[in-house]
Order: sequence, then C-alpha cells, then structure tokens
Amino acid sequence: MIEIPPPHGIYDSVKDWVDRNIETVSKGAVLKEIYFPSNFSRRINRPPTRYPSKLEGGTVGVIPDGRVWGQNGAIITPDQHLIWDASLEFVHPRSNHSIFQEKALPPISHHYEQIADLTHVVGRNYYHWMYEVIPRIHLLQESGLPVERYIVRSEPDHIPFQAETLQHLGIADGQLIKTYEGFHIQADQLVVPSQPSFATKWGYDFLRKTFLKENSFENKRIYIKRNWSRIITNESDLWEILKPYGFIQVELETLSVADQARLFSGAEVIVGAHGAGLVNLTFCRPGTKVLEIFSPTYITSLYWAISSLGNLKHHYFIGDFVGGNRVQETRGWSGLDNITIHPRKFAAFIRNMKL
Repeated sequence: MIEIPPPHGIYDSVKDWVDRNIETVSKGAVLKEIYFPSNFSRRINRPPTRYPSKLEGGTVGVIPDGRVWGQNGAIITPDQHLIWDASLEFVHPRSNHSIFQEKALPPISHHYEQIADLTHVVGRNYYHWMYEVIPRIHLLQESGLPVERYIVRSEPDHIPFQAETLQHLGIADGQLIKTYEGFHIQADQLVVPSQPSFATKWGYDFLRKTFLKENSFENKRIYIKRNWSRIITNESDLWEILKPYGFIQVELETLSVADQARLFSGAEVIVGAHGAGLVNLTFCRPGTKVLEIFSPTYITSLYWAISSLGNLKHHYFIGDFVGGNRVQETRGWSGLDNITIHPRKFAAFIRNMKL
C-alpha cells in the first residue's frame, strides 16, 4: 500500500492557489469572485473592542483532483498544499493544524466526479453555522455550478438547526457526505466556496432574505436565558431589575430557526449575555435596542458589527468575573467564563437606556 504524505505547504485560499499556479486553469481550475471585499461602514458608535475595517468578499473555486481529509474537512490541492481558509482550525502557528500531526494519510476511500465542501470545525455552533457555513451555499448558488452533493462535518448527535436550515434551502440528507475520523476522498472537481471568518454584509442579506419570511410587530422585550456556559451567576438579581420593564425570558435552544427569526423580528429590546443566540439580531428591525452582557475576560465586536449592519441600537455592559466553570476549565478558553453583574450598576445602565 502506497503511503500518502500530509501536505508540505499552505495556501491562504483557493484564489491564492490559482494565482500562484496559473497553469491550473488550463487543467480545469476555476475561480469565481462572487463578492468583492468591501469597507466596513459602521452605522452605530461605541464598538466594545476592535473590529475589521474591511468585510470579506466571497469566492467559489474548483480544484481538479482536490482532496478532503479528516473529520474537520481539510482541503488538499493536487500539489500537496492545504487550503487554509477552507480548512480552518483555531490553532497557532498554522503548523499545529491536525493534518500536519499525521505521519501519513489513509488511502482515498471514495472518488467523486463533483462535490462541494461545506465543512467547518465548529459548525455545531449556531453562529458559525449561520454565518460561516450557510452563506457558502449562497455562494454556490450564485456561482451557477450544478452542485448536487455536499461534504459536511459529522457530529456525534443530531443538531436541529443544521437539519432545518439545510432542508429549508432544498438540500436533502441524501445529498450529504459526512466526514469521520480517517475520512479521505478525492473529486474530479472539488468545489470550494470561501469560508468567511467574520460576519459579512452579503451573508447578512442572504440570511434575512432566506429565513425572515414574515415580520412580527409585537414589540416584545426579550431576555435570553443561558443554561450551560457564560451564565449570569446572580441571574435572579438581574431578573428583578428587568422584570418591571416588561421583559420575558426565552431559551432559544427550544425554538426552531424560523421561530427565532420571527421572535427577534418582533422585538423592541433584547438583553442577553454574549452568545450564539445573538445571531438572531440579523432578523431585527432597524432601531431595535440591544444590550449585550460581557465577562471582562472575553469581549468581542461580533454582534456589535451585526447590529451595525442592521442599524440597531447596540449597548454593552461588562460584568465581573468571579471564577470559571467546568466547561471553561477543561478547554482553557476564557470565552465561556461565567458573568456576575453588579445590581446597582446594572440598574443604572438600564435606566440610562431609556426603555
């Protein structure tokens, strides 16, 4: 049996591969620029931290004899390079990518004429799925390429929002090829839509057009309750402050994507700790007030940027960190730290929002 070595280099993107190997075009390589990068035009003030000055564009590439390896879906070119933006793992330096830890790759198990890549290392997370997987289907649609089968990352359990959104877009389960440990396939034409690393305007527009089917005008005031990480440790104190303002509590994990879109489209105020559920700010009406609560150990402008795209009124409150949680302690990442609020400070902040 001939051993297949791991890649010996990295290209940033399919575009980078084509630009540096122009002869591949004559061999069937294709690169379609669907959206060009654009300047980020902020529409609201007070970003909680730094944000990109440019928003990414979107491309679709075709790699003749391209390969996909591993559960996370690493993309390998014919000249034995990894395509980084479509094979992203949260590692530094890049040489720590899981594919470079292999002495040899397993034999190619299947060969396809044409197949498209939709893998993502953390596609089980609602934000990453909605902004970094689903918009890639839009790129494929806009490319005009007749894709019928898709590679997705396998998960140990059923994830309802993945099934719902794919079905809504007309992709049946029988069209999916799911990865696994030791997965290694090759295609005559491997179709690779670029994978955004931040929310994009074209992704925002596509999500609204696709999943916001009707507007609600109920003017609800919503508090998003979290149950497993980034929990407000003294949530009863927070709730005593919010309740007189007419807030309701919601657990978004219990709702379909369609119901979440409908709920947020009818909200006038949304309060919640930073988390993937705030993806649904995408479906809000302009002028909706948003209060995002952070731990001081992890602050990001992600949902401020989405709020800016929708012209929402984004506010943020930074709570206190009084210790991690079991999930955080096992992963070594501060992004899951729990949050404690100072009741008097929080009450004053709510009053200043003029609800």
